Amino acid sequence: GLIGIISLLLLRPDRMIRTNKGTQASQASVSAAKKDQNPSIISTKPDPLDNTIVPTDQVIEITFNRSLENVGEFKVKIEPKVEIKVELSGDRKTGRIIPVKPYELGSSYSLSIGSDTKFDGVGAWGQDKTFQFRTIKYTGV
Repeated sequence: GLIGIISLLLLRPDRMIRTNKGTQASQASVSAAKKDQNPSIISTKPDPLDNTIVPTDQVIEITFNRSLENVGEFKVKIEPKVEIKVELSGDRKTGRIIPVKPYELGSSYSLSIGSDTKFDGVGAWGQDKTFQFRTIKYTGV
C-alpha cells in the first residue's frame, strides 16, 4: 500500500515536469516561427553592402526572407538623390536597385529601405534599414 503511494507521488512530479518542458518547447518554437514570419534582410549584393566601395554602375540586390507585395511597395531611396530603376526577382524576395546613370566617382551614398515597404501577408515592414556605401575614386585610367 504505502510503497504504491510513494511510487505514485514520485512519478507524478516527473510527469508534470516533462509536460511543462514540452509546452515550453512548443511555445518557443511557435514564437520562433512567428519571428521567422517577420520580414528581414537575409543577404545583400555586394556583401557586405554597408560601408563598402562599389563601381559606379553597381547593381545592388537586397534579398528578404519573404516576398515583397510588388515593386511599388519596395520603398527604397538613395541619397544624395540618384535616379534608380527597381526590379524584383521572380519570387519577389530580391529587390534589384539599378542606377539609371552611373553614380558619381568617389562619392558617399546612403541607401534606405523605408518602414512602409510592404510584404505579402504581413503588410508594412515597420522598420527602416540604411546602408552606407561609397563609389570608387577616379584613378585616371
